[in-house]
Formats: sequence, C-alpha cells, structure tokens
Amino acid sequence: MTSKKDPNIFQIAFSLLASFFGVQSQENMDRDEAYIEKNGIKVYVIMGFFLVFCLLLTLYGIVQIILHSIQ
Repeated sequence: MTSKKDPNIFQIAFSLLASFFGVQSQENMDRDEAYIEKNGIKVYVIMGFFLVFCLLLTLYGIVQIILHSIQ
C-alpha cells in the first residue's frame, strides 16, 4: 500500500474553493477524505471560514466601489 502525502495549506484552500463551485475532482475528494479521517476536520473548517470571510469582504468592497461611483 502506498502512503499518500498530506495536502499542504494551498491544496486545502484550492480544494475548498473547488468544492464551493462544485467542481472537485474525485482524486482530490479521496485525498481530502483520507486526511480528514487521519487528522480531523479542524483545518478544513478553519480554512472554510477564512475563505467565506474573504469572499464576503470582497463582495462588500465591490458594492462600496459601485455605490461610490453612482454618487
């Protein structure tokens, strides 16, 4: 049996972004599932909250730019 390497922080972030849009590959899902079974879901939850916060902050900034340009 070959041991797979654990995903790094960038792979976790890209995996979560792909899952936000529903385009996650089966290979990445298997890697993530193996990591979660081994180490727990804590890293994915924290990174998920961080990415949602960044998305909301970006949307807020875009709305502020649009509202400022209208006035």
